[in-house]
Amino acid sequence: MGVSAHIVVVGAGIVGAATALALAERGFAVTLLDRAAPGSAVSGASLACLGTHQNSEVELPQLIWATRRWAEWDQRFTGAFHYRRCGQIRFIDHAADISTAEHWIALERAAGLSAQLLNLDEVRRIEPALTGPILAASWSPDDALVNPFLSVRTLLRAAVEAGARFLGHQPAQRIDCQGDRVTGVTTPDGRIDANTVVVTGGPWTAGLLAPMGIELPIVPRKAQCLATVAQPPTIRGVVGASKSEQGGVHGGYTQIQQSEAGQILFNTVLAGGESAPGSPDRVPQVDLPFVVDSATTLMRLFPGLRHVDLLRSWVRYEAVTPDDRFIIGPVGPTGLYVGAGDNGTGFLRAPVIAEIIASAIAGTRCAVDPSPYDPARFAPKVALQ
Repeated sequence: MGVSAHIVVVGAGIVGAATALALAERGFAVTLLDRAAPGSAVSGASLACLGTHQNSEVELPQLIWATRRWAEWDQRFTGAFHYRRCGQIRFIDHAADISTAEHWIALERAAGLSAQLLNLDEVRRIEPALTGPILAASWSPDDALVNPFLSVRTLLRAAVEAGARFLGHQPAQRIDCQGDRVTGVTTPDGRIDANTVVVTGGPWTAGLLAPMGIELPIVPRKAQCLATVAQPPTIRGVVGASKSEQGGVHGGYTQIQQSEAGQILFNTVLAGGESAPGSPDRVPQVDLPFVVDSATTLMRLFPGLRHVDLLRSWVRYEAVTPDDRFIIGPVGPTGLYVGAGDNGTGFLRAPVIAEIIASAIAGTRCAVDPSPYDPARFAPKVALQ
């Protein structure tokens, strides 16, 4: 497959933009489609943390590669992402969880990372406003943040400059096949011929592929967030909960950070969140229990923010797989690839997904091991090429 091969990438979030760029830079003719504006779904709603810390043991080499690629991109695009290497703290408020944090720290340090366990004095030096009742924390100084909107648009612009074409407000209605080969994508404005289609459509992915007999175990889940009115500089990095056997927020799903504009951005998810099919097409209000849980966690950790006003909230939908890992690679008819199942981690993993898909299509050596994301792990419901 050479320069004459035409590839359609469906979905212009951070994963689709990165994939389109990787393909265009390899010399392929690429058309990137999105049902709305680029980054307008969960990518634009992301808190966009780029961190290896207490993330995924199975994927640690891939995550390290991804964070390095983001740093390279920051240099290449001269700060267009507003990349900030601010570090990440994972607070510990149960004594039993200290050993869990130490386990993660040992894994990461063995991989060449700089994670460490902090006592309370050390925590206060890094995050002086974090004065709530915690026992200790783990710390990863190299974790970073980017601006989600600028990141998507920067990669998209680079893809277009490399020769890709972008079509917004063009939903993929159907993937067309002839025999056992992909032949194109049908949109409201007509058909786009292609011998390769890459679906990076997040929570819409499973619905697009289901009519082809491809059953991907991807379900939508609410991704909700809150923001306060702007504050003076208060939170320096990313604050989350350490991994834990306790469940709920002690299982690690909380994230607190401060935007460049001064808003405190935060969320805490205690339970559930998976949604019925079709949910991503609706944008509801945030759940009241989510607001209560998130505000309670923020005030407990940062008592000085107790009287700060909320400014806004938002909801989008992420795509969830049974093992919390992306599905990346060929599925179904020849020429069909998928990169979806973000579980709220698409920003960090976007370079990895782009590398795996682009190298597979080009038939070249992949810089990362793709096996943790192999669609075959969910066979027989996924029909491979």
